[in-house]
Amino acid sequence: MKTLVVTVIVWGLLLCPFSLQRTFGQGYGDSLTIQGLDHNTIQSAASRASGGATILLQDEVGLMFSNPASLQSLKGIRVSVGGLQHFVTTDQIQQYSPLKYYSNFSLLMEGLTGYIPNPDTSGDNPGDTVQRPYDMIGPNWSHSGNKGLPIQALIGVPLTIGGSRFTAGLGVVQYENLNQCYQNNNVLSPSIGSERSLHPVLRPPNDSTPTSVQWYQYLRSRDGSIRGYGVSLSGSASDKISFGLSGMILKGSTDDYEQRVGRGTLVFYTNYFRLDSVYQHVTRTGTSDYSGQEFTLSGIYRGRYLSLGFSVKPPTTITRTYSTIMQNDTTGLSSTITLTGEDKVQLPWRGTAGMSIAVAPNVTFGLEYEIRSFESAVYTDPTGKESSPWLSASVLHVGAEYHPLPWLALRAGMRGQAEVFQEEGNPIDGEPVSYSIYSAGFGVSYQSLRLNIAYEYGQMKYQDLWQTNVNINIESRYSIVADVVYEVPPLW
Repeated sequence: MKTLVVTVIVWGLLLCPFSLQRTFGQGYGDSLTIQGLDHNTIQSAASRASGGATILLQDEVGLMFSNPASLQSLKGIRVSVGGLQHFVTTDQIQQYSPLKYYSNFSLLMEGLTGYIPNPDTSGDNPGDTVQRPYDMIGPNWSHSGNKGLPIQALIGVPLTIGGSRFTAGLGVVQYENLNQCYQNNNVLSPSIGSERSLHPVLRPPNDSTPTSVQWYQYLRSRDGSIRGYGVSLSGSASDKISFGLSGMILKGSTDDYEQRVGRGTLVFYTNYFRLDSVYQHVTRTGTSDYSGQEFTLSGIYRGRYLSLGFSVKPPTTITRTYSTIMQNDTTGLSSTITLTGEDKVQLPWRGTAGMSIAVAPNVTFGLEYEIRSFESAVYTDPTGKESSPWLSASVLHVGAEYHPLPWLALRAGMRGQAEVFQEEGNPIDGEPVSYSIYSAGFGVSYQSLRLNIAYEYGQMKYQDLWQTNVNINIESRYSIVADVVYEVPPLW
């Protein structure tokens, strides 16, 4: 019985660093849970090239799940398949400032103590000793990778029922791309120097009550996606007004990996600190399976020069079922346990409203406003505890399409992108990390075939701020998206 109690306590301490619940996102050693479930994929290459705009595009089957009312503009049966090649480069640079009472601390965190010679330790001041790391891990890191993925296989069919024209769609798409990688080589627990800590760690008033801080490296990665299998239907209320409804069943899985490497125990006294070695490797490998459903309702008014439209997504719940093997390797102890459970997130109402303007017979501009009310999302952890860890944002989609020739379409655009987390130590509390994605592309037609290609570039850059240091995070993303559309000859 005593052995069982000790084992439970040990595993409880090991799990604590994996159970931090801040605003989900990059964080500071936060474990993998529902990160990435806000990253919806734009399936249409034409829409991507136009900054994510939808209303300015016509005869585009790739919009059936983002704006199902647009199906009404199909001129015939359309079959489309598409994919993307995604390139990501992620970097983190850590910069520390000297501390008044612990001048050696910044050098230790930046891996620079090797430039300091051993001091004369014949005196009585224990602060004269230079504390050096027990490993070769530096503060900065970089990761790059590329991934090729299919993102859509769709068919749209115009129908006439009782004298009224409808268009039905059927397909499978990539709903969300959940690939991600994050790392922090200098995680401190408790997080000393935090700008917004509810329980700040104070400098010890005397040497008899030192403060112990765990120092470790943390990394996590997730590889996989969620697919949507669904149908779409649109109809017309008049020659200028159309409505549409789509529904998808969501299924997907990811491979998850987390690792914590102990780097030592920092013991802070009043005017100096000590570093004790520690050997501890904790890894978690497993899979997550996702399920849910999503519906979209949209409407479009198409005038000669001006078109207006909207799309709305009602609340939906995505459930994650996970199975993880957790292995702990420390000096004198090596254990493995299997963790299973289920958590979920309820996504709130989301929507887009916008317009397009035909400034010339062959030039159209589009502007759309997307509302991402993720602050109302409710996360339920495996124990049933509810929280709202995400942040809301609203972003713009701006795009243009130019037809210099009947068989050629040139497109360009820009769209805002917002994450659901904020910078650590954000001076404007509640302001999420945001950036812009720039795009361009073209579409060419030959007889019954059409090829759409888009190129996207975006760079997410933000700074996590503590009283002791600044972490500069840069993630550069490049995507090449293509889809091929075949116009099926009339069957009747």
